[in-house]
Amino acid sequence: MGVRSATSPHTGPARVLATLAVALILSASGVWAPDPAAAAAGVTETEMRVTSGSGADAVELDTTLFIPDNAESEPAPAIIVAHGFGGGKNSVQGVASKLAQNGYVALTYTARGFGESTGKISIDAPDYEIADARTMIDLLADRPEVLQDSEGDPRVGMYGRSYGGALALLTAGYDDRVDVISPGSTWNSLVSAMFPNDAGAPPALTPAADPPPSGNGVFKRSWAEIFVDAGGGVLPAPGEPASSMECGNFRAELCSALGESAAEGALTPELQQLMEASSPASVLDRITAPTLLVQGEGDTLFPLSEADANARGIAANGTPVKMIWYSGGHGGQTTKGDTRLQLEELSAWFDYYLRGEGDQPDNNFTYSLFQGDGTARSGTPPVQESVDAYPGLGGGAAGVARTDIALTGDPQDILSPSGGTPAALSALPPGLELDEENPQSDENPMDIPGQTAVFESAAFESDMQVLGAPVIDVQIASSTGDAVVFGKVYDVGPDGTASLLRGLVAPIRLTGLAESLDSADPVTLTLPAIAHVFPAGHRMQVALASTDQVYELPTDERTYQVMLSSGTVGVPQGDGVVVASSGKGAPPVRLFIIIGVAVLVVIAIAAGIVTLRRKRRGTPSWS
Repeated sequence: MGVRSATSPHTGPARVLATLAVALILSASGVWAPDPAAAAAGVTETEMRVTSGSGADAVELDTTLFIPDNAESEPAPAIIVAHGFGGGKNSVQGVASKLAQNGYVALTYTARGFGESTGKISIDAPDYEIADARTMIDLLADRPEVLQDSEGDPRVGMYGRSYGGALALLTAGYDDRVDVISPGSTWNSLVSAMFPNDAGAPPALTPAADPPPSGNGVFKRSWAEIFVDAGGGVLPAPGEPASSMECGNFRAELCSALGESAAEGALTPELQQLMEASSPASVLDRITAPTLLVQGEGDTLFPLSEADANARGIAANGTPVKMIWYSGGHGGQTTKGDTRLQLEELSAWFDYYLRGEGDQPDNNFTYSLFQGDGTARSGTPPVQESVDAYPGLGGGAAGVARTDIALTGDPQDILSPSGGTPAALSALPPGLELDEENPQSDENPMDIPGQTAVFESAAFESDMQVLGAPVIDVQIASSTGDAVVFGKVYDVGPDGTASLLRGLVAPIRLTGLAESLDSADPVTLTLPAIAHVFPAGHRMQVALASTDQVYELPTDERTYQVMLSSGTVGVPQGDGVVVASSGKGAPPVRLFIIIGVAVLVVIAIAAGIVTLRRKRRGTPSWS
């Protein structure tokens, strides 16, 4: 490991996270003011070029070390702050500066392939990005300002969201020197995140458990385009050859695999192998670092099911795990009050497990509970509720309780149109251009007449809470023997207005189907996980749509027949205690103010500065 450095004193307040984040942060500007005592503490920033790897795989990483002045005489624990995909060390500079003001040594660096760091992108691959993170731990082991547990073993935690969250999980799995982590808004399996398939029943009694990943999921093309664009590449459009892939700053083997999968519209074995290696699912049984998971209820990229799987895998080792569901996520918006309510949990988690200060954090599970047509932007704001533990994790935590709700609806025929156009809209990724020539391209969710089968409950006589993923049994027949459909949950008000909950869909691919319902076997489908109250007088609507603009769709015209099998939908329920309204203020906090804002922003996979090129490339509106 080689290091070149230049130091400069820094005693000012923390800087903003990223240019794009400013507009979002202004709504929560009241939480920016630092603790006066902490702000007065001196912090020295040391910029370094750090060599990681060897030979042809060696890179130089652009890093900054934030050292509180008192660490010169009294070594302090360290926290590595990881950025989102498309970002860099400056994206999380405010977080690191605040941590240093509060007595931690903080280290940020720009991942290989981005910013001023050299190298190519492999998306958190063990041999590259995870090896780089271990190099950062080696660096901290050589710093006299960092508290050491033993020779070569610094006292170190990791914090990151999205790309940085997966980095924290994977590094903790590969390096037992990591003492505590707080990953958020991230994936368990890149396979299930980018090629999801919700055909089947949940494999566990946790609230948001999803069917395990498979090789035949539905390609989340629009999000993949954002990923590739943020790395400087261009994904082949539907119908284009794999050779049209522009690699940008991706490693050759990843670029080739992405191009082949995009051209085929399906997961290839080569890409599956690379994705599995970059998935925390591969190392959860090795993680011993206490883990605070934070996941967004409105996340259309990495839904609650990804955090659920991470929680189950880590807790199975006896490792302490705490879960928070908040109102935002990739594609979602977080309320100011909701952000604030997370801060004390983050502070207590790091203080106890890194500094040995305070009481051991409890194991409660906190979530944002929406009601009716409430969203983070408008309507009734959510409330924060808490239960003693995340249901079904073991250690005395009972599994989630389910209630069957009767649904009605006749058998229905739906069309999947030729070319997948027009296509329904659930929630477009941020930064995705709408196609002005397509009348179906609108910012609000929209179903297409004749493409959606709808089943509905009676009006609820009292409030009905759903906490997790509903499950439904149906029979589906297809004119082609296979089907791609998208499960949705709507809240229907007394006036008939239907609200698609959090803009979420459950992509489902079925094969080996009969051509008529007379001979169709029942299939179980897992719907999107939600935290929602259907008020008295409202109804629950379950819809199965044949199209969605975010996903790869069949290009041939086909028809599906859909009918209820059991006539009910099984919904998981919670019995939480109200903590506070997410639309209002919350008690002041002292440490993770900017980290809480980072949760709001979720700098995410492209730092929000991506503009897709699909108009230039002439790709269809649903791609």
